[in-house]
Amino acid sequence: MFTTEYSVRTAMEAVYTLLDVDRAVPEVFGSVYDIRMLLQAAAELRDGKKVPASGLLHRLTDGTDIEELLERYGLI
Repeated sequence: MFTTEYSVRTAMEAVYTLLDVDRAVPEVFGSVYDIRMLLQAAAELRDGKKVPASGLLHRLTDGTDIEELLERYGLI
């Protein structure tokens, strides 16, 4: 996925290299590893529809932090 953040970072790297600027380029936000961002994206991709209820999903998540996150993002 190419985002504005990556394009700005790439431009900064190019300018810093061409002008020999001794300064670090900011790191990219690690949203790919943030479960909250992934759940939010999943909820938006499903257009607000909940995941179909299944006994397995309930047994795997019952009383866990995962269940709380799934509820918070409207997936169950």
